Amino acid sequence: MMDNWGLILQSLIVPSAMSPIALWLGRDLKHRTGWIVFAAMMYPTIIYGYVSIGVYLGLLGEGLTAVYPWTPLLDRFTLLADGFSSPIAFLISLLSALIALYSINYMEDSENLNSYYALYLLYAVGMVGTVVSTNLVAFFLFFELMLIPSWALIAVWGTGRKEAIAFKYFMYTEAGALSLLAGVLLTKYASGTFEIFQVAERLKASPPSFITLIVSLILLGLLVKMAIFPLHNWLPDAHAEAPTPISALLSPAMIGIGGYAAIRIMYTAFPTVMDDSRFTTVLLGLAVTTMFYGGLNALAQKDLKRLLAFSSISQMGYLLLGAASASTLGLTGAGLLYLSHGLAKAVLFMVSGVFMHSFHTRLIDDLGGLAGKMPYTATATLIAFLSLAGVPPLLGFWGEIFMFAGSMKTALTSILTPDMTRVWLTSLAVISSIVTAGYGLWAFRRIFFGELKPGLRIEGSEAPTLMLAPILTLAFITVLLGIYPTAISQAMSQLFSNLKIPP
Repeated sequence: MMDNWGLILQSLIVPSAMSPIALWLGRDLKHRTGWIVFAAMMYPTIIYGYVSIGVYLGLLGEGLTAVYPWTPLLDRFTLLADGFSSPIAFLISLLSALIALYSINYMEDSENLNSYYALYLLYAVGMVGTVVSTNLVAFFLFFELMLIPSWALIAVWGTGRKEAIAFKYFMYTEAGALSLLAGVLLTKYASGTFEIFQVAERLKASPPSFITLIVSLILLGLLVKMAIFPLHNWLPDAHAEAPTPISALLSPAMIGIGGYAAIRIMYTAFPTVMDDSRFTTVLLGLAVTTMFYGGLNALAQKDLKRLLAFSSISQMGYLLLGAASASTLGLTGAGLLYLSHGLAKAVLFMVSGVFMHSFHTRLIDDLGGLAGKMPYTATATLIAFLSLAGVPPLLGFWGEIFMFAGSMKTALTSILTPDMTRVWLTSLAVISSIVTAGYGLWAFRRIFFGELKPGLRIEGSEAPTLMLAPILTLAFITVLLGIYPTAISQAMSQLFSNLKIPP
């Protein structure tokens, strides 16, 4: 259905236009500029909430499509909000809005907050634009727009060796972006188009080895963004030392975009490569390795933010497993996992910020016995950790069960000649969920139970309302979507079925 009202374009223009306004007004408003950012990001939140509901109810067909003239060399500027992209864009917009509220209290003592909020809006626009773009050049430009503001936000408002860490983050992700750009340009050379929905038809006569090269270059850039092992080295430092509101966007929203793009681009533009079991098995091996590597490293951490950073690496392994499942069920699970990870990890990073704000520490050993003093924070934290571990009836359970079932179904397509490599790798992936539960529950017990540490007796209390409200809102949505995941999964399943991906 054509977007005659220009809603998708508005979702990008409004926050972009508010960025210079935040820069100007923020000189006087200071930390209260967060309210401007909240209002700016609620606009795309409402738009993508409307599209998601409309697709689910069948009122908007398969979604909204917007096509705008561009330079002929780059084809048309095309945007798509459908059953896959609109829930992702909704979550990114919602997180950006709520974390802006959270920033009002958390960042109130920081300097140059007008610049902070202006960059914050551009960063959010980059993420949303990447998700809704179907022109590969536009996708790359928004992909780069995510990088520049996030680098500055870490370098200026981060902690520890923030300049060096921001430089490392920039170099890793820019190297990945250059690989992505090489793949995009080779796609144009081979197919004559940047439109992902036209590429597959035009590449039918191209040599399979050349198509595999293109896919490998694009995937390399996306896997760096996802921090898949062994391309992960930038993430623990960047996510741990970024200002906590930015950590709560980097980990839940940004890195998962690599997984979203892998599914959207690979299965739409290069379906023949994704039909190759050897190629997807390699991806599955990387996924399982990343799941265990991130989970086991999380178990060893004493710094809560570093624990959450390694947890994100592990969760991206789960997301890659769904992308490599080569089945409608597994890809639907990957979409649900993006949402569940985004909700849960945003809660957990904001909770770590509460501890830093209230107790001036993020070391787990400095905390303990807080459940009685912070019952709402404790409840939200438990919900988030359990969702990451895939405990029913939370949203993470449906993401994991769909992905595991989809990958195993692909392995057992032929009962007489099952793909035993995939069977064993998928079985190992299931086992890794034990590690996820382990680091989550172990951290939760040390933080909220046991004897109350002496240093926490005086200052311990629930966080300010503007910090606690976003945490509780996201925890509630995690439970709500876990109880009724069909609101999201139905549209995704239908979309992947239409791409003729096996059930």
